[in-house]
Amino acid sequence: MAGLQQLKASGKIRHYGVSNYNASMMAACQKQGQLTANQVGYHLFDRRVENAVLPYCRAQGIGFMAYGTLAFGLLSGAFSPETSFVDWDWRSRGDAFGLPLFQREHFLKELRAVERLKALAADYGKSVAQLAIAWLLGRPGVTVALVGMRNERELKENVAAADWRLSEDDCAAIERIFAEEGIRTYMDVELVT
Repeated sequence: MAGLQQLKASGKIRHYGVSNYNASMMAACQKQGQLTANQVGYHLFDRRVENAVLPYCRAQGIGFMAYGTLAFGLLSGAFSPETSFVDWDWRSRGDAFGLPLFQREHFLKELRAVERLKALAADYGKSVAQLAIAWLLGRPGVTVALVGMRNERELKENVAAADWRLSEDDCAAIERIFAEEGIRTYMDVELVT
């Protein structure tokens, strides 16, 4: 970090950030200079960052860049119970960054929740992906939601989601769906990086 701070002081870089740092790691970095951003996985199914990482970023003025916004495809609406992953696809192992998101029993529960989220989004003429993006961008402290796309239609859809503000009732409906489907959001699990 001292080297990055020297590069900044010499005008060779304007900003620097980190990826997958927890709060104590960021605090150690902050002793050398101001971090601009932390990039960490965050989506409807994985809310571990809400315990310490997001609050620390907010308190210290550090931007928060969320990756995995669509839960590595779960929130794209493209998967079904018949979906399987080829051996070289990391999701075939069942785990996603330490969580069992793609293990069969979890995967099927999550797909049931996604179907219900699709219906909620459809009430607004939106897709489940747009719902996931809007939810994430509405979270306090989130400054960027990183989302992949494969074509122009997905690009336009993703960008349009940034203008959608979910109401408190919408957010409560999402939580109700998760509770009724027995979905864990892993807030009780410490984010280990």
